[in-house]
Amino acid sequence: MPWLTLLIVVPLAAGIVAALLPSATARLVAAVAGLVTAGLAVAVLFEFNRTVGTGQLTEHHGWASEAGLEWTLRVDGISLWLVLLTAGIFGLALVAGFLHMPARGGAQYLGLILIAEGALLGLFLAGNLLLFYVFWESMLIPFYFLVGMWGSEGRRQAVMRFVVYTMVGSLIMLVGIVATAFIARDVTGQFTFDIQALQGVAFSDTQSRWLFAAFALAFVIKLPMWPFHAWLPDTYRTAPIVVTVLLAAVMSKAGVYGFLKIGLPLFPGGAAFFQNVLVLLSVVSILYGSLVAWRAPTLRLVVAYSSIAHLGFILLGIVTIDGQALQGAVLQMVNHGLVVASAFVIVGIITQRSGREKVADLGGLAEGAPWLAGAFLFVTMASLAIPGSNAFAGEFFILIGTFRHHWWAVFLACLGIIYASVYMLRLFQRTMNGPRGQVSGSTVEMRPGDFVLLVPLVAAMLAIALWPQGVLRTTGPTVDRVLAPAQVALNRPASQVRARVPVNPPEEALPLPGDPEPTAPTPQNTQVPTP
Repeated sequence: MPWLTLLIVVPLAAGIVAALLPSATARLVAAVAGLVTAGLAVAVLFEFNRTVGTGQLTEHHGWASEAGLEWTLRVDGISLWLVLLTAGIFGLALVAGFLHMPARGGAQYLGLILIAEGALLGLFLAGNLLLFYVFWESMLIPFYFLVGMWGSEGRRQAVMRFVVYTMVGSLIMLVGIVATAFIARDVTGQFTFDIQALQGVAFSDTQSRWLFAAFALAFVIKLPMWPFHAWLPDTYRTAPIVVTVLLAAVMSKAGVYGFLKIGLPLFPGGAAFFQNVLVLLSVVSILYGSLVAWRAPTLRLVVAYSSIAHLGFILLGIVTIDGQALQGAVLQMVNHGLVVASAFVIVGIITQRSGREKVADLGGLAEGAPWLAGAFLFVTMASLAIPGSNAFAGEFFILIGTFRHHWWAVFLACLGIIYASVYMLRLFQRTMNGPRGQVSGSTVEMRPGDFVLLVPLVAAMLAIALWPQGVLRTTGPTVDRVLAPAQVALNRPASQVRARVPVNPPEEALPLPGDPEPTAPTPQNTQVPTP
């Protein structure tokens, strides 16, 4: 059964069909497609072998193999949870679109959401660098129209800044992709864009550094990290709240996943060279996001900048190149998606029904909205990663693993945790328990449709809080495989390297490019004695 291909094709095809149908029929198509895609993601979970660290359920179809153009899909322990997160969050987004379809172009709105889902699923499953790039660029198109057509005032400038930033990084990454294939051909004699086939290629130090930088720039823009985040505030502010959820909870993971899928395993020398720069960048993003969120005037910007801080923690766990820290980072990728999606849903409920978005205009809502206040408190505690919340284990692993190698980074990151408690508790206290503002709590209290959106998110957060090992057991072998080349490049002790580092080409693969052609031995002239 081609599970992975179906995961991509179902939402893409349904999105194109839904966009061409009347609104009522498009609702039905979107609902069915969302359910089928979620079911396929669960089927992949049950088919997955937790003990294997390499890609599984591989689907390979050649097209122009001589030019490296192939349809190659794989799923590993990291991409598995991103696929589940994507299917779940997009499924809820389709439910929200079903309940609150825009008055203008509702069918196209749902269709674009489905197309964005298919593109992101393709990105997380791509086993070929060119295919990875195709999906990387493809996901930009539906988000461009979703923000540009259904966004609020200022959407045109916001979406153009979003496109320019991401396109610059994408084009540089394309150069890196082509250069990777040609340089690897000179080393191995094989021209390919297959990610698994490129692992272990002995790039020179200079080559590894430049190639890693070309990919890393695209990844930090997509995350986004300071100072490459300038597209984020206006895009998050002007996008429809459902689209903001998708951007923050799912699309941001594309940049994180790029480091894990390509950056560390393919260019370990470059990862080791830029490690300190990326650690510093992560810490600055944590502090910057926390400080700006503290002073942000609107609900949406508080959550948006807090997301930058949380993504800084995730990147810190990756570039520390430590097994425990990376395990925490992968767990936090899932946690961040759930927490930030829940936070933006609550923000959407408050702003759309009250007509107010400034924190100063709200207060005392808990008096008339106890259910909303309870959900908001639960999400606030998860955002702070307090013990017992779903985010606690992941953040704790990141800090412990980072402390072994960069104690100063942990010290500064903890300042971000302190500021997070300030801005999140301030936000909750001001809006829920503060002096009564211009809006009555009963106006914004949760309704049945809101429970449909929030209950699955809260349930998933509770499940991870009670049993984080359910995620960690699956990701362990893949994390070991991803880290091993970079750990060797950093000369880490052999006891920390828990996976075999591939050698490409293997020693037995002779002759190699540049080796002299073998020649047949020349027979020696022997004189036969005459009788």
